[in-house]
Amino acid sequence: MAVQPVKLTEKEHDDFVKSHDRGDLLQLSSWGDVKRKNGWTAERIAVAREGVTTGVALLLFKRVPKLPFTLCYAPRGFVVDYEDLSSLQALTKEAKRAAAERNAIVIKIDPNIDRDEMPGLLTEMDAIGFRHKGFGGGFDYAQPRFTMETDLRPSEKDIFAKFHHKFRYNVRLAEKKGIVCTEVGREGLKTFADLMKVTGERDGFSIRGLDYFENLYDCLQPNDARLFLTKLEPKLALDQQEATLEKAKRDLAKIERNLEKEAIEKKQKSLLNRKEQTLAQIEKAEQALPELVALNEKYPEGLVLSGGLLTLAGRRSYYLYGASSNEFREFMPNHLMQWTMMQAAKESGAERYDFGGVSGSTDPDDEYAGLYAFKSGWGSDMIEKVGEFDLVLNRPLYVALEKGLPLLKGLRKRFRR
Repeated sequence: MAVQPVKLTEKEHDDFVKSHDRGDLLQLSSWGDVKRKNGWTAERIAVAREGVTTGVALLLFKRVPKLPFTLCYAPRGFVVDYEDLSSLQALTKEAKRAAAERNAIVIKIDPNIDRDEMPGLLTEMDAIGFRHKGFGGGFDYAQPRFTMETDLRPSEKDIFAKFHHKFRYNVRLAEKKGIVCTEVGREGLKTFADLMKVTGERDGFSIRGLDYFENLYDCLQPNDARLFLTKLEPKLALDQQEATLEKAKRDLAKIERNLEKEAIEKKQKSLLNRKEQTLAQIEKAEQALPELVALNEKYPEGLVLSGGLLTLAGRRSYYLYGASSNEFREFMPNHLMQWTMMQAAKESGAERYDFGGVSGSTDPDDEYAGLYAFKSGWGSDMIEKVGEFDLVLNRPLYVALEKGLPLLKGLRKRFRR
């Protein structure tokens, strides 16, 4: 049963990617549309056995400056059963055809496969011409080799229970402080881009502009991109606090009435303990009210504090970008935002929530220790991918690329999503 090249519609391609174990957001047709704005071209290829699709790939091509050559990259591809050697070979042959038509120097892939998942993979890939690029650190490659992922298949209660106890506390704290996280439409992108500027200035990294996020959102819509904004709603928190205070006062009055009637010493002691606890609750609520009243007067319409871009690809979901203001960070808006997006991803049918890359080190002195600390607090697992493979089509130029020829310097980072 020979495996043959086939032409698929965008929908057929995307349906295959979303349902396949190796599928990934970066292999969707729409990701090719996203990258076109940044000077890439794209081609979809597919193979089938007896009319049944067995493998697909989205190939991205980037022109080498001042030279009639390109680089070919299938991010998180190919999407195929790597134990189905006939399909893998046929897909590789199709990739070589497409790459040759564009004078590609190399075909680079970084499959959505865990490092220890397929012990014979490196030998298998070598046999068909791919050279493995090694097991370097998390950020040494086009895509992070180590990612943090939370399993969304358990119940919401069980997912929440796996969070670090401080993260659970922070989610609840945000709710008590009047933080609300909601999904918004395209109109929220301007606010999100403004928050990104603040985040970039605070944390010292370069940021994407509004046009990038509009392009990303438009290409992935209507189903695969969702924008969430987290807002401080002082009126909500004020109403909750006032209701808590009134209930505590009613409880105190009831306790005092029971104390007057109770003659049994043991029960009196229990009521006195409850009275002490209720008085403490009243004191705490009364102390919180002035701050909430002041916030409500200052921000009667609320104040946006953070935003997140959730993307979806069938059974997988991705926290792609996040941003936050410098105000009220102690109210923990980002924690409520993450939990809200996880719930939305689970509701959409996603089984995994991908927080993105980490360095691969758990050493507290690691340069990226803070990144790991945040991403690991969500009951997540550190996933080590198998890494990159290169199929060289033009060895002299490939060697120049690997040695950092000035003309080609910096192209690697352009691969990144």
